[in-house]
Amino acid sequence: MVLFDRWYRSDASLKDDPDDELVNLLKGERVGKALDLGCGQGRNTLYLASLGYEVVAIDKSRVAILQLMEHGKVLGFNIECETCSLLDFQFGEQFDLIVFSYVLHFILQRPEQISILYKIMDYTKTNGIVFIKVPLTEMMFESLCLKKGLLNRVFTHSNYDWEIIEDYVKLTGDKKDFEVNVFIARKVG
Repeated sequence: MVLFDRWYRSDASLKDDPDDELVNLLKGERVGKALDLGCGQGRNTLYLASLGYEVVAIDKSRVAILQLMEHGKVLGFNIECETCSLLDFQFGEQFDLIVFSYVLHFILQRPEQISILYKIMDYTKTNGIVFIKVPLTEMMFESLCLKKGLLNRVFTHSNYDWEIIEDYVKLTGDKKDFEVNVFIARKVG
């Protein structure tokens, strides 16, 4: 059983609202095909579908995917859902928007983190947007957080040209206040 299956089983209600930064980013943006990696119960997936995006949602937790499918069905959304590891996902297409929120820090090895970032770049269409949000806290286990500047370095030194739209650190402002890196980039070539 996947670790998160137990957690999602304990409460099937949707846990959070979509990321504020994603909501602000998409004001006035055109719709298209979106990929939500590590979607959980689909807080961002459902928001994207409500805007008219054709959404593919991936998570390792089968329980979360089933809950997302149920929430989507109730709301009348047709969302393509898949249960698989982020290390194993593959597509024969590219996306206009890729969302990767609060997931990268669960990938424990730095080479695997970078490998997934390169896959994300490959699956982004030209003029497509990548939205990443990840904790930066200094934790006991360094692999459970991201090093400051890593996202910018990986994207600017890739085989593609990227316009970095946002790359900043902020405090979450909740009871467990910690730093997160909000990174938004557009693929220009």
